[in-house]
Amino acid sequence: MNRVSKTRPSRALALACWSAMVFSSCSHAPSVLPVEMTPVLEHVGRLGAKKVYFNGVAFSELVKEAPDWLSAADRVSSSEHVRAMAQAAMDPKLFRQLDRQERFEALLLVGDPMQFRPLMEHLLKTQDWALDRVDPWSLVYRRGSTERFTMETIWKEVGRWDKAATPLRAMAVAAISERLVAAGRLEAAGELLEVAKKMAPSSAPVCAAEGWYRLARGEWKQAVAAADKALSREKRFRPAISVKAQGLYFSRRYAEAYELSRDLLEEAPRDPVMLFMHAKISHEVRAFQEEVIILRQLIELATREKRSTSWYEVYLGQALATTGKGEAALLSFDKALADPDMPADQRDFAKSARAKVQLHLHPPGDGWTKIPAER
Repeated sequence: MNRVSKTRPSRALALACWSAMVFSSCSHAPSVLPVEMTPVLEHVGRLGAKKVYFNGVAFSELVKEAPDWLSAADRVSSSEHVRAMAQAAMDPKLFRQLDRQERFEALLLVGDPMQFRPLMEHLLKTQDWALDRVDPWSLVYRRGSTERFTMETIWKEVGRWDKAATPLRAMAVAAISERLVAAGRLEAAGELLEVAKKMAPSSAPVCAAEGWYRLARGEWKQAVAAADKALSREKRFRPAISVKAQGLYFSRRYAEAYELSRDLLEEAPRDPVMLFMHAKISHEVRAFQEEVIILRQLIELATREKRSTSWYEVYLGQALATTGKGEAALLSFDKALADPDMPADQRDFAKSARAKVQLHLHPPGDGWTKIPAER
């Protein structure tokens, strides 16, 4: 049996996947294909998992199906535990805290990969969870580093769509490909994408899926071309607009990316990942005041949801310094550095950025007493 090769994400892949998560505010597949949770829930049942992590999108489907492992507390959307589970998809540190408490046996991630991309990036990095199943709507991970997932497993899922109408089948295969891209399985994703293209080469969803794949490979020009092909079929097809915005951004065509990003943000003004990327694009087009406003919105949202704000504070510090508010920038850097769980590479970056602002504000010999970098 052919194992599905794991792709350790390169810097370009990680950036592209993060951007793909950002701009693709809603996956086209679940809005077109009828959501079918029974097979994946049966799979989780066969794993014998009693402690299952699930993301926010999965909640409504789980409540309908009510599997045996879903506790009474997890059947109420207002419960603190359900809210924490939803927030953990965007905050790996919170996920680890929950996992230490619950000792999850399986992870069920449903819906658009953008909704749980930070968690997936974390899983790819730590490699202590193994991909166990994929379908057009979901991914299942099992605790442990030994992976039993194979290409035969994928083709079996594809085979479930053999009797569907060709456009529907092509969309299902393309949706599986997208989730494989998000999971870092580019070789397998490419194989499925070729199948989908043979079935419906001009389908907007298939072309958008190709754009996702090209972005993950760092092929910006080809990604934009795939998006344009999709948009020639459906002018306002949102996933294709998303792909095009990403390709333009990574091609350093920031002004064009900014216009598309702003349009997408108008439809999802409270989406934290989209807000973050738009803040980064705003910086590139020198819309610094807009960048500051958005970063403050992100900090407010994260604080309300009890998520880490440290990385947002670092970006805010840079933006404030650019607008001439150096003292306020130092305070933002200090707030970020006060987080004891800040990753080492981010901490080094924050220290370096803070030192540059401090040096600009108070050059050596001006008689000023240095503010400590951390508290």
